[in-house]
Amino acid sequence: RSRSAVGRPAYSRRGSASCDRTSGGSGEDGGSGELTRQCRLIHNTSKHVNEGFFGRSENIRSIDRRHSLEKSFEIGSVIGKGNFSTVRYAVRRKDDMKCALKEVDKRSLRGKWFFVENEVEVLAGSSHTNICLLIDAFQTDSFYYLFFEYAQDGDVFEVVRRKGRLEEREAQRVIQQTASALSYLHSNSIAHRDVKPENLLLFGNWKVKLCDFGLACTVLGPLSRVCGTPTYCAPEVVSQRGYGTAVDVWSLGVVLHVLLVGQAPFRSTDRNGLFKLITRGQLKLFQYPWTTISSNAKHLLRKMITVDPDIRLTSNGVLEHPWIDT
Repeated sequence: RSRSAVGRPAYSRRGSASCDRTSGGSGEDGGSGELTRQCRLIHNTSKHVNEGFFGRSENIRSIDRRHSLEKSFEIGSVIGKGNFSTVRYAVRRKDDMKCALKEVDKRSLRGKWFFVENEVEVLAGSSHTNICLLIDAFQTDSFYYLFFEYAQDGDVFEVVRRKGRLEEREAQRVIQQTASALSYLHSNSIAHRDVKPENLLLFGNWKVKLCDFGLACTVLGPLSRVCGTPTYCAPEVVSQRGYGTAVDVWSLGVVLHVLLVGQAPFRSTDRNGLFKLITRGQLKLFQYPWTTISSNAKHLLRKMITVDPDIRLTSNGVLEHPWIDT
């Protein structure tokens, strides 16, 4: 399939919506410090006129029934489940390419089809080595069927949970590649809005690709929708004071914290408490294991987890930081 420049297809402005399309897991991280999968939050406020969502996707082909897919793909067992989707292992018959098939039940979307259609359009119009490749997309009256390249090494979340925390050189590779993907998106005025370890896929030798673009949108002006994953939300999101692409850098800063010490910087047993900690943005980097981590890594973390988005590092700034650019 040919790939156009990101943002080229016509998009439409959408009103408020509520749709939780998480990849699975529980709510906020509790006070225990245990690393758990994080659920996505989407909250209705007012009409979100500054969100540029693509309209109906021309990159989704209609089929009569699911069985039609088996002409081109061998569909295997379930490898993951979300609230509204099931992920299966699949193989494309013509070249034996391994795929992940995401099946989305349209009924569960409650009419908010544009989250899926928008994800397809953003990915179909993207071409970057650190963005997960959408191979093909189909739909029936009841389901969407999205085929993605298969991440044989899982995601970054699983690695951190297994190892406890990453070595600095490993964390550096994850952050550099994710920042590169974000720089590409931000240069096209696209905010991802759900950067977290679960959405960073691994493809061997620490090759990282950003996935799950269901909340991505073209930024037409200050955004107001409270969405994303609570632990990774930026202060300007939870305070509803208007935000832009800088929220992705904050989220990536939280990811960096998780990679280095195995837990998020702000943790609470309830959402209100969590949001208060986020809006204060006070980091505690003085106790073990922070005493074993380089000053450059901690400097970058402080520059990314900065409450004021106007002085927060940009995605390009992250790439140019000495801890990354070495």
